[in-house]
Amino acid sequence: MSSFPANEEATVRVAEMIYGSEPIPFDDPAETYHEASKSYPSFDGRLSEGVRRLEASPQLQRSALRSVLRHETAPRIPLPEPLLPVAPLSDVLSERASCRSFTGEPIDLTQLSALLHGCYGVTRVRQDHRYRTVPSGGALYPLEVYAVVRSVRSLERGLYHFDPHRRVLEVLRADATSALEQAVYDPEMVRSAAVTLIISCLFWRSRFKYRQRGYRFSLLEAGHAMQNLLLVARALDLGAVPIGGFYDARVDEIIGADGVEHSSLYLAPVGVATIADEVTNADAS
Repeated sequence: MSSFPANEEATVRVAEMIYGSEPIPFDDPAETYHEASKSYPSFDGRLSEGVRRLEASPQLQRSALRSVLRHETAPRIPLPEPLLPVAPLSDVLSERASCRSFTGEPIDLTQLSALLHGCYGVTRVRQDHRYRTVPSGGALYPLEVYAVVRSVRSLERGLYHFDPHRRVLEVLRADATSALEQAVYDPEMVRSAAVTLIISCLFWRSRFKYRQRGYRFSLLEAGHAMQNLLLVARALDLGAVPIGGFYDARVDEIIGADGVEHSSLYLAPVGVATIADEVTNADAS
């Protein structure tokens, strides 16, 4: 049975309730993009064009095998072995809950290494291809992960970039915590966190092969990476919360993204949860 209103008047009321009194524009960007990114049998030729381009371009092949934005002149800090705790999946799934309040206590570098690895680390190598902890359309891995460190033992405050192939942190800039606070809707959530991870995307890595649908794949992949991060945080007895409420241009400026070919998608403050927040989360779950 359809859940849509049975008559035009009811449809208008529902539209106003959802979108407000302003009329929905004929060229609504969300609808336009969703339609443009749909796949049809007649589009098979377009998709195979991307495959042919990959097969014909050694440069694209090298990029697909490496899939990481390198800052070769930046200092590098080796990360310790990512020791993921042994925890029943049923437990971390049932106990996962958003934590919005942190004590400000530092976390260990080993914990940060585990968080980064769980989020987007390399798990195995087959025929020179390095596979990650998340599924990726065409194994193209368009995402990048940054860490705005506030309180991590053995690390200075600053902005770092995660290179999963080398398992290192690239040091990009000094303390970025104040800039991050000005880039989110609720500064308190990042102000008390030990570290805030930023997931960004180089869209062309997926779009050269999958065209408009590659953008969908990139957003889906960011969701996979974030869920991994949240579950690892829970297994480490740390609090974490996914944030979509941020000012894109300000976050892009922090990580040095142009906002078009490369842009921020998702943020996650992580740290030691306050007792009050632990109680709230326990009750909520």
